[in-house]
Amino acid sequence: MSVEVFSIGRVNIDVCLGVDRLPASEEHRIAKDGCISAGGSAANFAAQMARLGVKTGLISCIGNDLYGQTMLRDLGRAGVDTSTVLVLDKQPTGIFLSIVDDAGKRNVVVQPGANKFLEKHVLDESLLVRASTIHMAGGFPMMTERAAEIATVNGIVFSFDPGRAASSVDFKRVLPQTDLLFMNEHEVKTYAGINPNERALRRFAKTFPGILVVKLAQRGAVATDGFEFCKSEAFNVKVVDTLGAGDAFAAGFVAAWTRCEKIEQALHMANAVAALTIRERGAQNGQPSLDETAKFLSDHGISIDNVLRTFRRGKKRRR
Repeated sequence: MSVEVFSIGRVNIDVCLGVDRLPASEEHRIAKDGCISAGGSAANFAAQMARLGVKTGLISCIGNDLYGQTMLRDLGRAGVDTSTVLVLDKQPTGIFLSIVDDAGKRNVVVQPGANKFLEKHVLDESLLVRASTIHMAGGFPMMTERAAEIATVNGIVFSFDPGRAASSVDFKRVLPQTDLLFMNEHEVKTYAGINPNERALRRFAKTFPGILVVKLAQRGAVATDGFEFCKSEAFNVKVVDTLGAGDAFAAGFVAAWTRCEKIEQALHMANAVAALTIRERGAQNGQPSLDETAKFLSDHGISIDNVLRTFRRGKKRRR
């Protein structure tokens, strides 16, 4: 197996419903639309990376059930290497139920299933060291520390998107080994204890060796290494569903930055990927290809030619 990036974290089967308003207790409502599709932060990231043309492997756990088989099929079709996904007998695949209304308010119910068994013992260091980037999606304390350690010792880029369920992660241990840190405003306030203004973000970014990337929803995103500070405005698109947008965003940033190491260009690409994703219901259904992303950016007067050239050189080498 040859992969450039490993994505580690949760896999879920997503059940997504759109309603005009969220139901009250004991109230039955008819959904306007809905879908059942592949989901979970690590799976979303991996699928988007693969669609951008990056060889990506997924390390996760699923159940030996119909949902798990569906996940493996859909991720394989997206181009993800699923050979490192553990299929567990007598365990269900995780289920993520999302109900969102016209105002963007969301109710979520989660059945973790096989995701509960994802811990550091499932990491095969002999496989991880063949990659150039490890992306940790979600708050798995022991797994995160071990993945960061492997990345640091072997000169691998460590990318970390902790999400909202990372209160048990020891950030003082992990951040010194982190190259790319993705957070939204709520997570910056919760984990770093700061307000996400430029001065505070610069100061926080100087406390670890990598780049801090902050997702600001409708206001775009910012990123800083403590010295350079870059902004990217959100693109104006019709929003259908924001589920998975943050994972797609992280994939766009990682795909661009690991090739050109230009923060501003990586931010633009991340915002474009997220914008294209949210135009369809479901975390992965709207995920764009590299060509679609490049055209979208070009239509907005932004070039990513230096990123595209790295993919073209790769294709020539494989011939």
